[in-house]
Amino acid sequence: MRRYWRLVSWLLMGGCLFVVCCASSKVGLEVVNYVNQGILGIADLERRSLESYASVTGENYTTDQRVYEALKDQVIPVYKRFLDGLRNLNPQEKEIKKLHGIYIRGAELLYSGFKLKMVGIEKKDKNLIGLANEKIDKGRLENETWLKELTALSQQYGVVEEKKIKEKQKK
Repeated sequence: MRRYWRLVSWLLMGGCLFVVCCASSKVGLEVVNYVNQGILGIADLERRSLESYASVTGENYTTDQRVYEALKDQVIPVYKRFLDGLRNLNPQEKEIKKLHGIYIRGAELLYSGFKLKMVGIEKKDKNLIGLANEKIDKGRLENETWLKELTALSQQYGVVEEKKIKEKQKK
């Protein structure tokens, strides 16, 4: 789960930095809009949901009941709002549509994993909980892939981070 925290941190930090685009292409401009006007508008929902989940799992685990309540009251409802927002984003360029599809698949896996884990806890079924954890891990990996490909696409189309522009201006 620590890896997932890093992913969320990279997303928020990296997303906040994609402010300027020095690319001359439509794709480069859409990457900037996709992050700044799309992803950043819903990223806080994902962050809050994952923080709630991390607060009751891994090193923070105490009881199944506590995990169940967090899933029911915080994680699932907030993540659903994030997933709905993600589904409502509609990139136009082919490369970004493909990239966005990766993020949606990852988010859907996480969401269904959270729901399945709640059912598994409710039914005290270790097999369901195991399947849920597998879905959550697959979703996390998809989202890591999305972030790597977003970074590569940004570099390919000359999207420059605001931080790098300021460093160049100081020289």
